[in-house]
Amino acid sequence: MDILRIHIQLGETLALDSFSAGIRMIPFTGTCESSIFTGKVLPGGMDTQVFPEKNRGTLSARYMLEGVDGEGKNCKMFIENNAVMENGWETVTFPSIKTDSEALKWLEAADLTGALQFRENGLDIVISSEDRPGVSHIALKRGGLTLRGVLEKPEKETCPLVLMLHGFGADSSIFNQLTAHLVPKGYACLRFDFNGHGNSEGAFPGMTVWNELEDAAAFLQYAMNQAFVSDIYVVGHSQGGVVAGLLAGTYPDVVKKLALLAPAASLKTDAQEGHCMWAHYDTNHIPPSVKVDEQHEVGGLYFRLAKNLPIYEITGKYNGKALVMFGGQDEVVKKEAAEKYKEGFEDGEFCFYPTLHHGLGGEEQMQMAEKLVAFLTE
Repeated sequence: MDILRIHIQLGETLALDSFSAGIRMIPFTGTCESSIFTGKVLPGGMDTQVFPEKNRGTLSARYMLEGVDGEGKNCKMFIENNAVMENGWETVTFPSIKTDSEALKWLEAADLTGALQFRENGLDIVISSEDRPGVSHIALKRGGLTLRGVLEKPEKETCPLVLMLHGFGADSSIFNQLTAHLVPKGYACLRFDFNGHGNSEGAFPGMTVWNELEDAAAFLQYAMNQAFVSDIYVVGHSQGGVVAGLLAGTYPDVVKKLALLAPAASLKTDAQEGHCMWAHYDTNHIPPSVKVDEQHEVGGLYFRLAKNLPIYEITGKYNGKALVMFGGQDEVVKKEAAEKYKEGFEDGEFCFYPTLHHGLGGEEQMQMAEKLVAFLTE
């Protein structure tokens, strides 16, 4: 639902290309006309964009508006609008609002999103709320970064919650279809973007398996504090599967079910051998960063830590119900690396699908999905 629409006039861009980042500062003014507020942007509005990576950066716009609220009373609003930008454009922005209006104070607690809309003679900032009954957008702080996720839940007083962990270079949208299957069956789903991915803050080269474990633990602890949650299950794909196993082994008393989808445990042997995707490097002299494909540059610390990850040792401390799913056409993970997981589980099952690739697409995709949903809901 759209709440505010602000017509923007941009000023002259101030630019600096430093040794570590590209920086753009864009002053702006504007007007706002909506059912709840009418007014103007006061002098001093500034949009600041910082790109430590070529194709990924952050936007932070701060500005104050003065006008009248929907009840006709004079008031002001301060808006801070933050976003993660991919390839020069933000996918979604996350505004926060402060105001002295009694009629508008509900905006201070609202979960808001924003978008830029181009018009013939300018630009609009449209602020809306994507929350609706059963759907909440979550923002958690971890290590100075804002991590973002989505919680969807059925209309039940209590229910199990499925925490979903995506893989290397992906984002939480890969679990949209699984969520659509589980929520009608009475299960809450919490999916989030790891640091440096999707709508969460952080630079991709700063990502490691260990700090992704910290990300996952932050959302697990959030779930533990929700009164409606009866049990917690964890699902992870690819590198997210590795993190899911580490999380379950770290919280064996909390996680009741664990599903690992094409878990990329071979990332450890890959790091020991000095390769990642299409990139190769000297494992005895790991560089500060390695460009593994056209879009992703991985920090050297990632590989230094990956060489010594106790993947199976920590995951093996989990003693609940477990499911490992793997495809015969997987071009990323070695089958033996996925199979080794079942050796450490007391109550584990390994499912092999000859036609599925690493993304778990293929002729047996429906069969695999039905098995996964059945495991989580039985």
